[in-house]
Amino acid sequence: MKKIFGILMFLGFINCVYAKTPFKVKQGNPLVILQKDKKAIYDIDYSKMIVTDGDPENDMDFVSWLASKDEDGKKWSKDWENKEKAECKKTFREKFNKEIKNGFELTKLGKDYKVIFRISKIDFGPAVKMKLTGFGGGEAKASGEFEVRDFNTDEVLTIITFENLVGESSFKQIGRIKGLFENFSEELSDFLKSYQKEEKKADKTKQ
Repeated sequence: MKKIFGILMFLGFINCVYAKTPFKVKQGNPLVILQKDKKAIYDIDYSKMIVTDGDPENDMDFVSWLASKDEDGKKWSKDWENKEKAECKKTFREKFNKEIKNGFELTKLGKDYKVIFRISKIDFGPAVKMKLTGFGGGEAKASGEFEVRDFNTDEVLTIITFENLVGESSFKQIGRIKGLFENFSEELSDFLKSYQKEEKKADKTKQ
């Protein structure tokens, strides 16, 4: 009977944590992030990012998508490499350190952990919808994962996946990638608080 009760409590814990959130824990314990006295180096991986519009037949890798924009004379590849890419990384670091107040700090010289933010798929949203909203542009939706590794051993400590994460709006499609990082840390902070709260409840039932 106790075993059945424990299983039900665990399922209830999972349902409470994952309700209304784009995040799921794929591996490890995400609360490893909540270590205020620690530092982590970080990187953003776009190497396998697919740009989609909802129709799989139109999917293309990010490099090809940028090249298709260059054909229209917009020079998006150059803007991305010279400006937008660095701004995204800066926004990610600043927003993370601001929102995850009780967590480790993202720095250029981290010594405790390695953080890798991977975007696997992004939908920039339709341009027509963007213009009709009147609120400063459209919003991107993205899927991917947030991985934390031990700096010294390279052991994977946790992987948090996200799906259909909605970013801040922007008139520029390329600017909507930056918008994702503006919202990510706020959403992650709420997720970690919920996870920590439900984990404490689950621990009490075991006592």
